[in-house]
Amino acid sequence: MEESNITIPTAQTFMSAEIKDIAAALSALQGSIKQPKLNKEVEVKTKTGGKYKFKYADLSACAEAAAPALKENGLAVSQIICNWTLITLLTHKSGQWIKSELPISLPGNSVDYQALGSAITYIKRYSYCAILGIVADADDDANAACGNEATFKGQSNTSTAAAAYTGAQLQEALARLNQCKTKPEATALWNELSKTCPALCTKSSEFYKAVATALHTLPEQ
Repeated sequence: MEESNITIPTAQTFMSAEIKDIAAALSALQGSIKQPKLNKEVEVKTKTGGKYKFKYADLSACAEAAAPALKENGLAVSQIICNWTLITLLTHKSGQWIKSELPISLPGNSVDYQALGSAITYIKRYSYCAILGIVADADDDANAACGNEATFKGQSNTSTAAAAYTGAQLQEALARLNQCKTKPEATALWNELSKTCPALCTKSSEFYKAVATALHTLPEQ
């Protein structure tokens, strides 16, 4: 029989034997976490010569956004490198854990440590967000995978503060709208939130639709 070159992978464990407590904690975290601000902008140059931009949150912004919810729910994230593999470990105060592994491309004979560090930071961000369920960037339509050239530009938090809103903010806004008894009250709430949380007031958002309904049904006085 001809010798096969196929390697049969050995069984690997990616979570503790029991995950009841960590699963409940992770569910609570995902329900309360404030998604990171998209504080970076990428300008993509396509192979055909076109350009477009998308935004993302860097690793620092992701960690800052997750820290309060991690602490509140007894969770912690650790990331280590072993055998050219990034291991991301989510642990719970109960001792239960979940991990993910992502290979790091091996360097050539001459190691460019700055490029290596940049690559490690990149995969740390993706692994960190994946294990917590954080949304940290817009879809780039697989341009990086397709080899398109991309130029990264910094962007202040102020200009992206309105990029998203949390479920808690939406529920609070809807609760306040339900307390409005007249059209002027609903209009005043709309004007307030359009300044403090513009994303809530974007066309087709749930809050936008609720306000539109209220302005059709509420009395003038």
